[in-house]
Amino acid sequence: MNMKLTHILNSQLAVRFVAALGALVTAGLWAEDPQLEFTKISSQAGVVDIVNAGDGSNRLFLVEQSGLIYVHQNGETLAAPFLDMEDRVTAGGERGLLSMAFSPDYHASGYFYVWYTADDGGTVLARYQVSNDSNLADPASHQVVLAVAQPAANHNGGRLQFGPDGMLYLGLGDGGGANDPSGNGQNSGTLLGKLIRIDVDPAHGTYAIPDDNPFTTDNLVEDEIWALGLRNPWRISFDSETGDLFIADVGQNAYEEVNFQSAGSNGGENYGWNIMEGNHCRGGNVCDQSGLTLPVVEYSHDNGNCSVTGGEVYRGNAYPNLHGMYLFGDYCSGRVWGLRKSGQGWETIVLADTAFQIPTFGLGEDGSIFMSSTDGVYLLSDGEVVPEQFVINAGLNDAWFDPETAGQGFLISVFGDAGVIFMAWFTFDVERPPEDVTAMLGDPGHRWLTAQGTFDGDTATMNVFQTVGGVFDSAEPAPDAPVKIGTMTIKWSGCNAAVLTYDITSPALSGEIPIERIVLDNVALCQALQ
Repeated sequence: MNMKLTHILNSQLAVRFVAALGALVTAGLWAEDPQLEFTKISSQAGVVDIVNAGDGSNRLFLVEQSGLIYVHQNGETLAAPFLDMEDRVTAGGERGLLSMAFSPDYHASGYFYVWYTADDGGTVLARYQVSNDSNLADPASHQVVLAVAQPAANHNGGRLQFGPDGMLYLGLGDGGGANDPSGNGQNSGTLLGKLIRIDVDPAHGTYAIPDDNPFTTDNLVEDEIWALGLRNPWRISFDSETGDLFIADVGQNAYEEVNFQSAGSNGGENYGWNIMEGNHCRGGNVCDQSGLTLPVVEYSHDNGNCSVTGGEVYRGNAYPNLHGMYLFGDYCSGRVWGLRKSGQGWETIVLADTAFQIPTFGLGEDGSIFMSSTDGVYLLSDGEVVPEQFVINAGLNDAWFDPETAGQGFLISVFGDAGVIFMAWFTFDVERPPEDVTAMLGDPGHRWLTAQGTFDGDTATMNVFQTVGGVFDSAEPAPDAPVKIGTMTIKWSGCNAAVLTYDITSPALSGEIPIERIVLDNVALCQALQ
């Protein structure tokens, strides 16, 4: 029996929701204003990125500018660092270890990526792999993927994010110095001042250029470039539900900005620097804005503001007033805002005025939003802290798969009133069989397993059965009764993310599969039922 972890359909069926690009910012209030509170979870200092591995462990990885990465698990920060890069990293000012990102297939490959300032002052994208101990990386696995020379010590940009398409996105600053002295923001011959998009699958050695990058046919533009016109994009993040991208770009002397790129974008946006600062022409009241994509929100340096820190979109279940809101802050003033779409425009609201200096925000695997300050890491909540437990509901009824593999899928049905969940797990030959061949259940290339059981909260526990002797294209029942061959559990962390763990007794097979929907049509129903 072929139980290899393979997916149901090929990549063209992995349809993604396309969101519309918004208009300029408008001011307004939510129906109910969130009451943002900050609960300290760790005293780890110098944290400039907060990341989860997406592997079902619910761990947080705290990235310190000095070159250390720590694991925060079950309410405590582990004493031994996950990775010590201090001998490779030049830290201080805006330099240092600035970000990390886990490969979408981290559960299987163990690969993750870091962005840091090297001894020569240049910035480096490097690949690492975890060791046999899930809380320790293998320092010897270091491999340089991309190195970028930096003419100055500031504007290193640099948050790594894997997009819904599996590509790695990285925002680079303009190379530093005031007013972009080399004009890198608008210079298509350099990666500085750009958002780049690359394919870092280790099969390419270092990386490959995706065929659908916007400038691959233009010899005057670097192929890696996805968008241009950035000064120092200090934190980029994807909306985990829609795939939309938010880019917070640090301004010069007057304005900070947040840019927006819809999930349906083909890339190629020009966000204006150094023609514009925010929505304002530099050096005068008039400038050529043709072809520019202006920010969806800006704010001035009044009232102690000085440097925008990009945030995260909240898609958890515990705080409805925050749902769908992009939270971001200012490093100097400690002010935290909420931003979200309103019709064809955008609304912003001040959520908190704090005494924090804010280097970064980050997402937990359960959808929680975290924020760092100089004295530690904080969990953000709307009022009293509520656990982010996902609750299984009928909005999960759908076809699911693991996009990393080929040839299998899962049909899931939730019967809420009865508290029962049913699943069909089927495998099939990747190549279509001849039309005159009848596909029998039990054939090596065509097999169904079924599972049924109860659920509680975010977890379903089921018995697994094998049915043999039936025919795919016939209404005739299988002549043999189903035979129990094992057990499985499915634990959901959201409306489009779950981990299936199975233990089959005959033949002896066990493992873990992260699954997601083939299409996102029913995500909204699932969220509404939460």
